[in-house]
Amino acid sequence: MDWSLVATVATFLGVLTVLVTAHELGHFVVARVAGIRVLEFGFGYPPRVASFTVGETTYSLNLLPLGGFVRMDGETGDGDVDGSFAAQPKMARAAVLVAGSAMNLLLAPLCLTTALMLGEMVPCDGCGRVQVYEVQAGSASQVAGVRDGDVITSIGGTVVTDAAGLRAAVRASDGRPIALRLERAGTILELPATPRLNAQGVPALGVAIGPEYVLEQRTFLSAFPLAITRAGNMAVSLVSGLTKAFEPEAQVQIAGPVGIAEMTGRAARQGAPTLLQFTAFLSINLAIFNLMPIPGLDGARLLFVGIERVRGRRVSPRIEGAMHLAGMLLLIAVMLVVSFRDIQRLVAS
Repeated sequence: MDWSLVATVATFLGVLTVLVTAHELGHFVVARVAGIRVLEFGFGYPPRVASFTVGETTYSLNLLPLGGFVRMDGETGDGDVDGSFAAQPKMARAAVLVAGSAMNLLLAPLCLTTALMLGEMVPCDGCGRVQVYEVQAGSASQVAGVRDGDVITSIGGTVVTDAAGLRAAVRASDGRPIALRLERAGTILELPATPRLNAQGVPALGVAIGPEYVLEQRTFLSAFPLAITRAGNMAVSLVSGLTKAFEPEAQVQIAGPVGIAEMTGRAARQGAPTLLQFTAFLSINLAIFNLMPIPGLDGARLLFVGIERVRGRRVSPRIEGAMHLAGMLLLIAVMLVVSFRDIQRLVAS
């Protein structure tokens, strides 16, 4: 059994559970505050595996772990009686519909705050150490055995404390063999290397270098404001990307559950902070996507509430329900096609 695949799937399902639970909890809490009867809070999609009932609400665990739902009385527009979704004022219904995305938008800065408190790698300009960011294929440094992440401390006995000093020491070699002294995971190594002339005719090692990256951990008070700023930047970038997707020459790349699971696995392998940052990114994606006016999503239901406000009466529940059903079927079809392409890409790579 490929345990890396098992870990990827498990991590993806864990992240998805957190995102969906936050989203549905938003709907649930605001619905209860508005006095709406919530008939079921489901984890996953049916068939049902187990359930228990507290008051008017059944809490269910379902077989398909790719989502969740909150089923409210009168949600389809029928049953316009006290305590039903359909009986609520327009503002109350709109608040319930927006609450899911609002919870996801709130979850994002919380994830980013936790990631910042755990620590992130940042360049240390005042540390006086030079780190290798990337080794070019076929370069003198690759032949010598230099790796990404190595910290070069001296060249030919000359101590280097910044990128400019390192480049000067390499140029001074005039292409002759030099001794590289470097640190790798706490171990001191000395590697012989022979610089090669680059396109400008200057001796070079063929590496991308810069200040050493160090772990920076923040307190909650300093992490939270930064997390809010980063979450806001993510949201702006996503909206901008969606806007550009409708431009004529736009090249849109869509990832389905398989592709997102693969990206989640890669993030998890880079550590908890990276996984939390990616979770925040997914949470904002979920929030914005759900507010799009696509039948079957919260955004389309909000649109129907807006239409009701303009025309003074509701759209026929039968027509609205049929549109939402068609939208959901279309989304499922798109998801299956995208997932098939993701599988093809992963198999090919």
